[in-house]
Amino acid sequence: MQYTTKLIELSPLIEEEALLEINGQRIVAFINNCPFEINKGEQYLIEIELAILDDFVISMTDSDDKGIEQIEDSFSHFIRGILNIDSRTIDAGILFEIDKEFLFDYGYLHNQYVQLRVDRLSVDFIS
Repeated sequence: MQYTTKLIELSPLIEEEALLEINGQRIVAFINNCPFEINKGEQYLIEIELAILDDFVISMTDSDDKGIEQIEDSFSHFIRGILNIDSRTIDAGILFEIDKEFLFDYGYLHNQYVQLRVDRLSVDFIS
């Protein structure tokens, strides 16, 4: 999905790490591709994807909170929101697409509040 984001901070330790703000939510993202110089405080058009490198972990949740929570100091996050099987998305205040191969066994979670664990949020800077 494409979003306009504000670059809050670049990590002084990890070249690919950026703190971004999208729709009022701050996320720690992995910069997959950035073909130009970016500056703190400026806005950019990005494409964001969920990276699931290990097991696909999704579960129904009792909470009706939407949001994104970083797991410790890693690139991993919990994504909480409403799962739409038909559009293959999770609405966490930011809409994320999920590869259909991951959702094959989870039709019963359609339109339910879920929690999804992702290994990282990967971003490509477009302009």
